[in-house]
Amino acid sequence: MTTRRALVIGHDHVAGLGLLESVLRSSGIDLTWLTVVPADRVDSPDVDVAFPEPRAWDLVITLGAPWPRDRIRGWAAAETGFLRRAHDGGVPVLAICFGAQLLAEALGGTTRPLGRSRIGWRDVRPAAGSGLPAGPWFCWNSDQLVPPGEATVLATSDDGCEAFRLGTSVGLQFHPEMSATLLDDWFTLGVPDGLDVEHLRAVTARRERRSSAAVRQLLRAALPPRPSGRAHRDGSTRHAS
Repeated sequence: MTTRRALVIGHDHVAGLGLLESVLRSSGIDLTWLTVVPADRVDSPDVDVAFPEPRAWDLVITLGAPWPRDRIRGWAAAETGFLRRAHDGGVPVLAICFGAQLLAEALGGTTRPLGRSRIGWRDVRPAAGSGLPAGPWFCWNSDQLVPPGEATVLATSDDGCEAFRLGTSVGLQFHPEMSATLLDDWFTLGVPDGLDVEHLRAVTARRERRSSAAVRQLLRAALPPRPSGRAHRDGSTRHAS
């Protein structure tokens, strides 16, 4: 199996791949992290970030973020441009929650407010032939992506589009990575008023015990086999497994 190199963009210091990590590594994907906002800037997240050349990677994965957009407009715009360059350069992108909203915007879609926060396990309805497993999947968002007009919608819910594909780019509004440990990490950033933490922990632990097959199926659908080789800016060709 030829190793593929993935750049993982974690927007905060508690970002994690959770249930996705072991599946990605067992698929021969080597993970390199870029943390956008370090722990000492979590209350002032308007940092300066230099995103790398995307064609140096075989895959880009971008994750969620806890801040409202008006606090991170500078690097959010920079990342949107980075995701557009990755897409245009033929680098597959797997974008999750906030990352999926940026991907949608990069490719001609947008984001709309829900008018409330939704936190917890929600029903997600895969489109026929999408290959995505049915929910419930974990959600934590107050804005909802609106896919680009040319995209294929892979899944929906009562709140709108939950997954889309355009070329080799895939956006997921939900969190397939969620595990009990990751949830506790997120709680260190704060707990919304009125949230039943113990109930959510218990449900997440139960879901985690039976999620491995669904996570593998989701990644098979979201990351189809790559072409045998892809030319890079330096003229070399990297072969994927």
